[in-house]
Amino acid sequence: MMINNTEERKSVKKKDTKNNQNDENQLKELIEVAKSAVIGYEKYLLDEINYNDLARIMSNLRKYLPMGITGSDKK
Repeated sequence: MMINNTEERKSVKKKDTKNNQNDENQLKELIEVAKSAVIGYEKYLLDEINYNDLARIMSNLRKYLPMGITGSDKK
């Protein structure tokens, strides 16, 4: 019984490590997309890109936001 308990702990630890790495990767991606959105907005304000380009950048950012945030007031 001790072996099963140890194996279960190792299995849980591996899952936790994979989840932490996945969360870190998602956070890094979100940071990069948010940074791109800020830079894109600055370029839009400086008339270096048009509103269509800015809309694509912001739509890409929205894909990375948590579920339930859609920009819509409908429930």
